[in-house]
Parts: sequence; C-alpha cells; structure tokens
Amino acid sequence: MTAVYRERLASYTSGAAELVLLHGWASDSEIWRSSVPALRRHFHVTLVDLPGFGRSAACEFHRDPALVIKQLLPILPESAIYCGWSLGGMLATAIAANHPERVHALVTVASNAIFVADEAWSAAMPAADFFAFQAALEKSPAKGLRRFNLLQLHSDERATTVQAQLRNQKTPLNDSALAEGLYCLQSMDNRSALSNLSCPVMHVFGAEDALVPSAAAAMFAAQYPGHECNIMSGCGHLPFLSSPDEFVSLVLAFARKKGMLSEDKLHHLDKTDIGRSFSRAAASYDDAAMLQRRIADHLINLLPKTKNAPLMDLGCGTGYSLPALREYLGEGELLAADLAPGMLVYAKDRHLNTANGWLCGDAEDLPLADNSVGLIFSSLALQWCENLPAVYAEIERVLKPGGSAVIATLGPDTLYELRESWRQVDAYAHVNEFSERAEIQSAIQNSGLRVEEWQEHIELMEYEQLSGLTRELKNIGAHNVNSGRPNGLTSRERIKALASSYEQFRGQRGLLPATYQVWYLRCVKLG
Repeated sequence: MTAVYRERLASYTSGAAELVLLHGWASDSEIWRSSVPALRRHFHVTLVDLPGFGRSAACEFHRDPALVIKQLLPILPESAIYCGWSLGGMLATAIAANHPERVHALVTVASNAIFVADEAWSAAMPAADFFAFQAALEKSPAKGLRRFNLLQLHSDERATTVQAQLRNQKTPLNDSALAEGLYCLQSMDNRSALSNLSCPVMHVFGAEDALVPSAAAAMFAAQYPGHECNIMSGCGHLPFLSSPDEFVSLVLAFARKKGMLSEDKLHHLDKTDIGRSFSRAAASYDDAAMLQRRIADHLINLLPKTKNAPLMDLGCGTGYSLPALREYLGEGELLAADLAPGMLVYAKDRHLNTANGWLCGDAEDLPLADNSVGLIFSSLALQWCENLPAVYAEIERVLKPGGSAVIATLGPDTLYELRESWRQVDAYAHVNEFSERAEIQSAIQNSGLRVEEWQEHIELMEYEQLSGLTRELKNIGAHNVNSGRPNGLTSRERIKALASSYEQFRGQRGLLPATYQVWYLRCVKLG
C-alpha cells in the first residue's frame, strides 16, 4: 500500500492552474471523481487519499494535524488552489495559514472553523452529540458509519442520488484511522488561522447540512468579511455530490473573479458517446476487427524483453490480447482497463481468469497510484483521446521508473478516402480526426517519457462496395463521434452522393480501398 496515495491529472490546457482536492473524514479521493472531468477543463487536478484512508497506508494518520500536513506537503504542488471538503477543508485552511506560499486560493466545502461547538462558536456540532458519536463509533464502527452517512444525507433533496454515489466508494475504512481522524477533527481550531489568511477564500455550505450547520455561514461572514460565502440550497453535507453542476460553477466563478481560470477548450470528442458506441459494439466487434487484431498482434512484438509487472492492457476492448499478454508476462499481475463498460463486461465474461484486475476508466484519468504499473500495452485506444498532454502525462505518472508503454495508434491519413468523399457531399465532420505526429511527439516530450521506437505502417483494407466499410466501422463501434457531425439520420440522397464520390478511389482490381496510417510506439519512463 502506498504511503500517501496521489494522482495528478493534467488539464486540457498546459497553462492551467494547479488544483488540490482534499477529502473528508471516513472517505477518500474517489469522492471527488464525478467532479473531476469538469474541473480538468480548467485545472491540473491533484487528488490524494489522506493518510490512513483509501489507498494510503493504514497506520499513518495522526491526531496532530501538523503531522498529517507534514506527510502531504512533499507530494503536493509547490503552489496551487486548495479545495477541501469537511476535514479536508480544515486541513487545507491550516496549510494556507502555515504555508501561504503554497496556496494561491482556498475553497472550503461543508467545513467549519471548529468542528465541535464551544461558547464562542455555536454554529458547529454540539459537544454532547460529538462525544456520543465518538463513543458509538468505538463500540461499533459499522453502526457508527451508518449513522454518519445518515447525517451526511440528512434533509438533502437529492439524498437518493448522493447515496448511490457513496455506494461506489468501495475502499475499506480502517478503524484506527477513523478514530484518529475524529480526534484530529476535535482538536482543530482554525478561527485564528482564518483571520490571518492572505489568499482569496471562498466557503461553500449546504443549506440542510446536519454536521456543519449553514448558520456557520453567517458567523464566517461576520468574522471574516473578506471571505466569500455561498449556501447551496437543498444540499446536505455533500453539496458537490448533491448539485455537482452548481458546485463546479461556484468554483469556476470564484477562480474567474480572482484571475485564476484557464480558458475552456473546444471539445470535439464526446467520451461518453465513445464509451456507449464501443459498449454497443462489444458482441459484434471480434467478427469485424480483422485489421485491429493484426495490429494488436504486431504490437505484442514491441514488448520489451524485460517483463515488468503489473502489466496493464489500456483499452483492452473485448480482451483479444489478454491471452497473449498473459503468455508473455507469466505469473505477474495483469490488469485490463477500458473506457467502455460494455466492452469490459464482455472481456471479463470471456477472460475472467486471464487478468487479475478489471478497471473501467479513461486513459486521460486513470484511477491508479503514481509509479504503480510496470508496463502498459495499448492497441488502438489512444486515438480516441483528445487531450494528448493528459494521456501521456497519465502514462508517465502511473508507470514505474524504467517502465515502458507500447502503443498502437492511428495517424491523420487514416480513412482519408472516406473523409475526402464526404467533403464533396457536405461540410459536416463525418470522419473522426486523428492527431498529427508532431502533436503526439510534443505530448510525449512534455510528459517526460522518451520514445525508444516509432514505426509507421500503412494498412490497406479493400471492399467491393462502400457499405462493406461503413458496416465494419459500425460493428467495431468506430462511428463518427465528432461534435461537428450532422444530427439525425443521413438521407438516401447523401448516401448515394457519398458512394458516387468514393468511386474515384476504386482501384485496378475493382475494389474500394480504405487506408489506415498506423503508428507503433515504445516509450520508456526514465528511472
């Protein structure tokens, strides 16, 4: 288990600000996962599991917040916006007060100046309630956690939705860390620290929060008039899960006012649409994927002689390459990952005993620890990623020093016949656009990876009729996912016009060609 688990997820723009997200008690960094895609449009996002929680070492949480912070600082950005929920917000506040050079701005969410009320600060949990909960947790951690979850959901208008998201947090909780975390909450007093903060500050409260009452917002406004306060209507202790769009909008508006917001990037690819498309194609994929299998088989030959586990098949699809990867690796740990849930289910049904773990995730946002994978195999998956800097930064981040990534991807000349034929029919984007070589090279170089080998192969597929190509693309799930594609069904007239235009490419053998520009790469992470 990692001493302190960390993920740094690159933004869609290289000049974006750093954003650190700190979770609360009895949780881990997965609590933020649903907000990460929207935040990454503007920020480089760092997620951590607080010591003792999630995937961080189980025995390293301390009652002294200063010791907790001491463990965090070495793995956090030199300077960042900090956003902390509940206990995470209190820790973020302490970091901002004691290490002001590290914190550009502070956002606290459902977080108080003190967690346990006293005579001078009444808008907090009553002491009797806190100590009763603490005693109940010591007697029965399971019952105590159930009580805590009820309090988090109390009076939230979208409690059912929030509860469903909480169920997805499957990381077991450590009883010792829970107890130590409660003592940490009890001991923290940030009233003086909040008064002395020099960075911009925003506090977000849930109107129905039973743990950090919204009445605290009035006390914050009175005590810290330079801080911005927002109350999210209808929300309990988890406002970023209850009303995620509103929460992200508040963070972006705050960052924009303070001049810390990067410009949003125009997105051409819809990852949700891509995942659905390949999920639908899971059953038909293998029968249509002759070229894809040939490319995957060639990529196997680029695997390094030194076998460095764990090995991850990134974009495993139906699991075609898993048996060959198992044969190559031997007894080492083999992970299968894919963006499309349907593909992953299909692969797992057929290769359950081949892989050791199954991961549904995006190559731009891998829920894996730093330096945790020895080797990455990725055949015809990364061309579906628009944010190349994030993709290769993620590969570099999760690879162990000295680890390798072997990749097959497609160049921009792929299916140029189909693209040119459509251009003679209308102005819509009908064929997926793939990145130029220079873009990939720049992303790899900026990530810190080194290219050991780069091969280019031109693959030619041939068909008697255009319908053979379009049917094949549909059966493998590679339909048009560009934002500029036309809405609705394509008319018969336009299909006829496309077929007529494509005839210009019919070859001497009387067949219609479809060209694939295939790039094979082997990259290494320097030790």
